[in-house]
Amino acid sequence: MNHAAFFESIISAGAVLSGFCGTFLAFKIQREASYYRQPVLDFDRAESKDVFIGLSHFSSAFLLLITGTFCSVIFGFVLPLFALAGSVWILSNPAIVVAGMMSALIVIGAYFLAELVHFGVLNGRLLNDRREWGSESGIVIGGITSAAIGAVVAYLLIGTL
Repeated sequence: MNHAAFFESIISAGAVLSGFCGTFLAFKIQREASYYRQPVLDFDRAESKDVFIGLSHFSSAFLLLITGTFCSVIFGFVLPLFALAGSVWILSNPAIVVAGMMSALIVIGAYFLAELVHFGVLNGRLLNDRREWGSESGIVIGGITSAAIGAVVAYLLIGTL
């Protein structure tokens, strides 16, 4: 097994996953910061000031996102980088790196599931809100159907190679 090629690939995957997690972290922190305080314009003085609202809260899903980010950075970027630099450290082992990256993917998947539960999407709200979809219903159905057909075609084409 070519360890250098493996670690180069893992760094690419780790960078993508870390960037994805970083984007979601920035979104969540900014969203909660806007619930913590908001700028308000004082028309009489022609100036703005921050008004404390204090409604921010970090759900349990946020802990999953932080954990997934940590795992993806350590196992998908830092350890493979050490391995490519020639480190013989025990944690630069391909099996440990794969285990860590799988853990990151599972935790990030759990993050999305927790957010769906937190916002009530899985309790039937998605189906109840279907009447609000309007004209994009055809696009949703067409997109899901096209994805399924594309997956079957790709599988059949690759299977014949």
